[in-house]
Amino acid sequence: MIIVQDRIVATAARLPAIDRLFRERYRGAAGERGLQWLSSEVSPPVNIDEAPLTLWVRWRLADAGAFWAMRAQSGTPEIAAFWAEVDQYCQSRERTYLQDAASDLPAPTLTTDAPVNTRGYRVTAQLTVNAGAQGAREALARRLTKVAANLPGLELGTLAPNLAPEYAAGHFTWDLLFPDAATAAKAWDSDGWREQAAPCLAEHCGAVHALALETIGGGLREPDIAGGIKRTALFRLLPHSDADTARRFEQDLLAMPRHIAEIRNWRLSRARPVAWHRADVAPWSYVWEQEFATLDGLTGPYMAHPHHWSHIDRWFDPESGIQAIDAGLSHAFGPFDHSLLARELSAARD
Repeated sequence: MIIVQDRIVATAARLPAIDRLFRERYRGAAGERGLQWLSSEVSPPVNIDEAPLTLWVRWRLADAGAFWAMRAQSGTPEIAAFWAEVDQYCQSRERTYLQDAASDLPAPTLTTDAPVNTRGYRVTAQLTVNAGAQGAREALARRLTKVAANLPGLELGTLAPNLAPEYAAGHFTWDLLFPDAATAAKAWDSDGWREQAAPCLAEHCGAVHALALETIGGGLREPDIAGGIKRTALFRLLPHSDADTARRFEQDLLAMPRHIAEIRNWRLSRARPVAWHRADVAPWSYVWEQEFATLDGLTGPYMAHPHHWSHIDRWFDPESGIQAIDAGLSHAFGPFDHSLLARELSAARD
């Protein structure tokens, strides 16, 4: 069982309005999302003017599965409007998650935080194939595989079908590794790119999210992993998020592998659109890549771990009170033969 706790700080004069909002506009819909209301309490239990009071609202969720089911329904205009009105009355708010103190708390794994170096220059792209085009995915895969085989200066190119494009991902993840940015620029200007790749992407793809990676951090737990699953997630900072908030988010994200052993290799990068990027959305801020030994490692232990749902997800949750990342993320995952990250990352040497 998971206890969900909302801590809302406001003056005594405004607390009745906040409590009324919860009763009239939130509790019923929250119950439909799996949030069972438990209690609403105030501290200190006295009406004072010299300091704000704290409203504690507690809910109950069955388990981690119920958490993610609830979160999948939290990005609606109605919920956003509710919290926006609450914010007009309160000074601050934060949602946290509690479990029985007698429970065994998961401990970090033995992964070290040793710095890494990144070799080369890589672009990762999410390719969204036009709807309704018969055989378009197969044609795109054939043509881009041929392009990559002849692209000047390319060290490695992998085109992997995404297993669940409905998670705001493309139909393919295309990774291109060059020795440096100058070599990549020459490739974009080559006959092979201009005469083959560019027309192919224009013909078959409604959107192309093509991003150069600027490494923030990464690590290798299993560099010789083969036949696994690579996840590529694209995030964007909300406009109000400052540099300190971004730094704390990055630190939290890079700590995930210390707690979740199923993440075998990983890399967090800042995203920089390249010349052939073509997408009608706000710019992406980050690319978060992880390699797993199996699909179950991603969909099972990774999603169920408390470090993920109770600690990391607060950065993404519109109800957390500290959201810093746009809820409109892209979550792509698909199979790989050999580790791409192992080709790029190595332990830093003094």
